[in-house]
Amino acid sequence: MYVFLDRAMLDTLGYRDAALRRALQCCLVRVRRDRYTFTRRCEEEAHASLQRYAVDEGLTLAADQPGLLGDIERLRRGVAAIRGRQPVGSVLSHTAAALVHQLPLVTVREKAVELIVPGRSRRRNGLRVRDRRLPAGHVEENGGYRVTTPARTVADIARDHGLELAVPMLDLLLAREEDAEGGAASAMRRAVEAAASVYATPAARGSAAKVLAQADERRESPAESLCAVRFFQHALTGFEPQAEIRGGDGDLVARVDFLHRGARLIVEVDGLSKYTADGNDRDVSFRAEREREYALRNLGYMVVRLTWKDLFRAVPFERIRDALVQRERLAERDGLVTR
Repeated sequence: MYVFLDRAMLDTLGYRDAALRRALQCCLVRVRRDRYTFTRRCEEEAHASLQRYAVDEGLTLAADQPGLLGDIERLRRGVAAIRGRQPVGSVLSHTAAALVHQLPLVTVREKAVELIVPGRSRRRNGLRVRDRRLPAGHVEENGGYRVTTPARTVADIARDHGLELAVPMLDLLLAREEDAEGGAASAMRRAVEAAASVYATPAARGSAAKVLAQADERRESPAESLCAVRFFQHALTGFEPQAEIRGGDGDLVARVDFLHRGARLIVEVDGLSKYTADGNDRDVSFRAEREREYALRNLGYMVVRLTWKDLFRAVPFERIRDALVQRERLAERDGLVTR
């Protein structure tokens, strides 16, 4: 939980001009105009009156992190800073709404907090306001914010930020729906389509249709969803998500992230968390993964591993294309039967 101080409070505490500048160099950070929060707990005597507001054990400190994690955390701070101070008539949207709904962000292109205000459009003071039609059914209350519904959030992100952001979010929403209802994830698809139907142009409506066509609730992580988007962008077809591979005795050998059965080509999307997420020792998990890979290779499968960084590069997918062509030719020549 972030604690925010405004200029009036800081003035009352005696932090004006030079004193405020010193505090910003020590333990405060400016999130947006008139909103400041803590970067650390300090023991400077001159900041004792400030630190009274930083004693709560649940306090979240605004620590800088590199890369995507840092981008997400800065955006999260920006969203938190307007809680209770949301501009009149505004609705949190796009990536800001995604954070409220706990949807994944695989990249952060828009650093400002995004909102919709019908009849108004501007960019100022860390806010990106869009003028959009917003029916009442597209808005809900969540965590103290007025925010676009999950379906409208995905439709807006599809329209303004594209497949790579929208597909991982929709995959997660579909998986949540399937888990909750124990059946096919279809209501959310209809809701996203309906949310996009209010857009004025065919191109805007078509952006949601493209995301719906690429979404698949079987994928189990944002990295897998992003990988599937890259397959589409590189015209790589035939990859089945979360596919089971069995040995000659019918026993399950592995369930893999993506399998091209015709080429007997496996693509696994790795990350450090993959080897530690189950709570096991990293080395133990790594050895188990390697043994699993040897078993797959012994069955005649080729395994290609992608890191998170690979998902943002073209070369790994061009290499997959080359491998796919070669493997399909070999399979056709040898008459291999896929398992």
